[in-house]
Amino acid sequence: MQFGTPNNIPVSGGDALQFFPQPYTPEEEDTTGVVSGGGDWAPMPIGTPSGGRRNTNAESTLHGRYITPNSSGNTSSDNFDDEPPLLEELGINLSHIRKKTQNVLTPFSRKALEPDVIGDSDLAGPLMFCMALGSFLLLTGKIHFGYIYGIGTCGCLAIYVILNLMSENGVDIYKTTSILGYCLLPMVLLAGLTLFVTMNSILGYTLAAVTIGWCTASASLMFVSLLAMKDQRLLVAYPVGLVYTCFAIMTVF
Repeated sequence: MQFGTPNNIPVSGGDALQFFPQPYTPEEEDTTGVVSGGGDWAPMPIGTPSGGRRNTNAESTLHGRYITPNSSGNTSSDNFDDEPPLLEELGINLSHIRKKTQNVLTPFSRKALEPDVIGDSDLAGPLMFCMALGSFLLLTGKIHFGYIYGIGTCGCLAIYVILNLMSENGVDIYKTTSILGYCLLPMVLLAGLTLFVTMNSILGYTLAAVTIGWCTASASLMFVSLLAMKDQRLLVAYPVGLVYTCFAIMTVF
C-alpha cells in the first residue's frame, strides 16, 4: 500500500489525502534457519524467531563480557581480566601514598627514603589533606578554603623557584606540590585538635610550633633526598617553614 499522491493526479479542494493501492511482493523470508557463521543447530522452543532453530555454538555467557563479531562472522568474548586497575589508569598508586604518608609521620627515621616514592608526582593525597584541613577548620567556624588553596598555590610556586635556583638537578612543580601537600598532614592533625583544645593559649602555641617543625622537617628531608642537597637542608627548611607557618597561623587564630 502506498500513501501519497501520484505526480499525474492533481490535488484539489479539501480531499488532499488519497489512498492508491499498489501491489508489492514481500521479501522472501528465510525459513531454513541457516545463519552465516555455521555451527550446530538444535530446535528452539515454540515462539522463538529465526525459523524455530538456534545455533548452540553461538551461545555465550554475558556476565562481564562483550560479544563482538570477528572477521569470519562468528562471535568472540573479550573479558577484562587483562585490563589494569582503574586507580592505576588514573595515576593513583596506593602503595606510594601509604609509604609517603609513613615518611611524613616519621621524619626522624633512619630508614632511607625510596626515590621512586618521594619522586612521585601524585596529587591525590595533597588534595585530600587540603580538603581535610578546610573541613576541620569549618567545624570550628572558620571558612578558609580559599585561603588554604591560595597560600598553598603561592607557597608551591615560591618553593619551586627557590629549589630550581639552588639545585643543579632541578624539580618540576608537580613533585614540589606533592611533597608540600603530603607534609601538610601534621597540620591537619593540629586542625583536628582545635575541636577539643583551645589553640589561643600556651598549649595551643606550643602545639603549633611543634607542628611547624614537624612539617618542615619532613618536607626538607624529602627535598634534599630527591635533589641530593643534604648539605643545604637548613637553607631548604627556612622557606618551607615559612609556608607552614602561614597554615599554622590560619589554624590557631
